[in-house]
Amino acid sequence: MRDISFYQVRREELRKRYFPQGEPFVVATGVGTGGVDHLALICSDLDVTIRFYTEVLGMRLVRIVQNRDEPTSTHIFFDMGGGNLLAFFDFPEKDTTRTIRGIGSMHHVALKATRESFQKILTTLEEKGIKYSLHGSREGGSVYLRDPDDILLEITTGY
Repeated sequence: MRDISFYQVRREELRKRYFPQGEPFVVATGVGTGGVDHLALICSDLDVTIRFYTEVLGMRLVRIVQNRDEPTSTHIFFDMGGGNLLAFFDFPEKDTTRTIRGIGSMHHVALKATRESFQKILTTLEEKGIKYSLHGSREGGSVYLRDPDDILLEITTGY
């Protein structure tokens, strides 16, 4: 394994190449897309997924439809705020082998939270005995946890 300083130098080279005037502090507008409509993930159990995202994270289930590509699959949507949706498919007639993190896979989903909702989520995690890792404090920061299908989630106040 390379020394950590190699990676620090690499990140600085990327910053100089892609941000010649300095790193932008705001997200750009007019970038060619209208933003995220929805992220589509795969779950093993719709009921367990619905309970987790509504009861633990406080999201609203807003749509349940048949998957267009696979008639035995159901596509559910949660309102994750900001006009964005988090969607899940089940594939009851397909292999349920879990994926392994690697190139082309998603690392985690990061969700924004107000300080109040952040604290409420932390309390809910503790009440339900769900393991998490806190970066920052209960007043602000990020909490990392896994959903019932081991999907890594980050809830952040943006510090």
